[in-house]
Amino acid sequence: MSRTIRAVSVCLLLICGAAASGFAQPEEPSIEDRLIAFVQQLRLGLTLATVAAYSPTLGDLRLHTQQLVNLLEGVQGKHFARPTPSGIEPIGLLVEIGALRVRFEGPAIEAGVRERVVDATKNVRMYLTFALDAALLGLEERRIDRASMQLFRAYAFLLAAYEKPCDTGHVPALWTILRMLDLTERILPPNDSP
Repeated sequence: MSRTIRAVSVCLLLICGAAASGFAQPEEPSIEDRLIAFVQQLRLGLTLATVAAYSPTLGDLRLHTQQLVNLLEGVQGKHFARPTPSGIEPIGLLVEIGALRVRFEGPAIEAGVRERVVDATKNVRMYLTFALDAALLGLEERRIDRASMQLFRAYAFLLAAYEKPCDTGHVPALWTILRMLDLTERILPPNDSP
């Protein structure tokens, strides 16, 4: 009888341990890590727009354009389509910039910085929305030259969202956020300062 009780006790402990570990919430990534991941995904979007624009066939262009749409909207997006099976489920740049804006509006960032970062976040969202619209127009085109033109537009909007700083006047976007949160060093190598 004691063996049975011990076996049941061990099973209960294992079940409780498994259940407790199943309920443990994964730690949410820091805002810095989320921004760095966002930058990497935006760079991927720039690559997809370029590859789509220079595709040799309309089929190739549509494949890469759909990948760009998926990256922008994420799996919950209205236009999401899985061109090929993949284990990667993109959250969507538009979804992520919305979530980041909510985090930026919180008290963790000082007021003066907060206002500028939230404004830049709005601009990033606007440019990403324009890029999505251009990509969707590219998907609808039946001629490759017109579809390519839409992808060049999408690329331009993605580049505006990326906002590589320059000495001239510009509309604040992603690099404003990175500068305000002192993250440019984590994005660029030391010799490639903005």
